Amino acid sequence: MRVAGAGLSAETRRLLMVSALVALSIALSNVFVNVFLWKVDRRWTALGWYNLTLYAAMPGAFLAASRLAQVRGVTRALQTGVLLHVLFYGLVFAGGRAAARVPGALGALLGVAGGFYWFGFHIIGLVSIDSERRDRFYGLNGLASAVAGMVAPPLAGALVQSEDRLGGLTGYHVLFGVSLALFVLAAAVSWRIPPHHLPAVPWRRVWGHGWRQHPAWRSTLWGCSVYGLREGVFVFLIGLLMYVATGSELRVGEFLLLQGVLSALSYTAVSRWVRPANRLMVLGLGAVGMALTACLFWLPLTPRTLWGYGAGAAASLPLFLAPLQSVVVDTAAGMAHSRVHEVAGHVVVREAFENAGRVAGVGVFLAVAALQPSVRAITVLAACLGFVQLGSFALLWRARRQNSSRLPTAA
Repeated sequence: MRVAGAGLSAETRRLLMVSALVALSIALSNVFVNVFLWKVDRRWTALGWYNLTLYAAMPGAFLAASRLAQVRGVTRALQTGVLLHVLFYGLVFAGGRAAARVPGALGALLGVAGGFYWFGFHIIGLVSIDSERRDRFYGLNGLASAVAGMVAPPLAGALVQSEDRLGGLTGYHVLFGVSLALFVLAAAVSWRIPPHHLPAVPWRRVWGHGWRQHPAWRSTLWGCSVYGLREGVFVFLIGLLMYVATGSELRVGEFLLLQGVLSALSYTAVSRWVRPANRLMVLGLGAVGMALTACLFWLPLTPRTLWGYGAGAAASLPLFLAPLQSVVVDTAAGMAHSRVHEVAGHVVVREAFENAGRVAGVGVFLAVAALQPSVRAITVLAACLGFVQLGSFALLWRARRQNSSRLPTAA
């Protein structure tokens, strides 16, 4: 029997442990932060501004994290991101309704926290893992996230539902307190990951060499940006729509449990079967599956429709995301000839493009919510955004054709 994580270094296993704790905390609270904001404010636009500022703040945080990595080491960037998450959940826990009334500020803080954390995560993973083990690492990381998605949401729904017995929004306070504790534990584990000092990122070379001289990299960046249009909205919208359709946090937790089970099975398959030679094919299957499930949003919004969408998306999304991660990292590493500080610059550029897509997607959501704040208008938007990853697949396919000599190991 093969042991999960076999062949990975102790450092990489610690990184997976930090990622699992972060994933568990996010699975507990991420959707319910949006439900919490909705219950306090009752405006679609408040949710839009929270998520818009979140994504808008991340690229600047990536740049700041790259600077910190040069001075104090990449691990310090990861730890800073975890500690800023501690601050975020501490404010939500202590501030309650008052914090919910400044969604833009909350979103910006979480965006900065995410920028530092994900910069550290990507670069440590790049340093610690070679190309042959990268698919396994991202598959196991996705599996840990999916397992967290199975365990956490029903517990979160039960905790939040307890507010009926405890009064006010007590259930949300308990939930955010548990998330706070998990991030404190993740911070403790992260201190056992050794620092990796990063040389100064040569931004002129990164931009000029990558963007101007590598058409395949340009296509990859545009593909990430196009996918961001969908991700920026779907990451908060689907769970909220389930709450709107049912009025029950417990039903939201059960819905996310189904998604977690199917995602875990799908990520298990990805971690075992996906190899550099078949990444793009698997990614395409995931893109098509996501588009087919999005067609359900043309139907009237009911719990049954959302259950069907959740099942299809949870099975399809890992087929798209895990290969996409490997494609981007391997392409950046090959273009920089594995010089880590240059790869770090390419990762920052990639995040800037993807977050630009997320901001644009949430901007469209805000416009629709302001002009036509109805559930039907929101679900029509969801149906349209559910097809954009096909454009990402087309751009990545184009990237492989543009540079077939470089992309057999990066596509």
